[in-house]
Amino acid sequence: MKLLVAAASLCIAMLTANVSFAETLDMSTLKCSDTASWSEDEAGLVMFWLHGYYGGKADDTRVDFDAMTEVAKQLSEACAANPDIGLMSALKTVVGG
Repeated sequence: MKLLVAAASLCIAMLTANVSFAETLDMSTLKCSDTASWSEDEAGLVMFWLHGYYGGKADDTRVDFDAMTEVAKQLSEACAANPDIGLMSALKTVVGG
């Protein structure tokens, strides 16, 4: 039940967030430097998408918020160290693959 409430809250927050992204975002062209101007909401939406993308590739339907938070921290550090690298490439160095 707790998980259902958390998931519902996340969905509501995502639907009502005032995000300034363009309508379409091509994840393959983003660089780490592009993330510097993102709000916390924008970064959270992208991390949620990335988590789902890699979960889908691994045929893993679970959402692990603790793991997502840890990956976000590591991704932030990887991007700070190399802002010109692609975001997806930086993520691959963090999660492998």
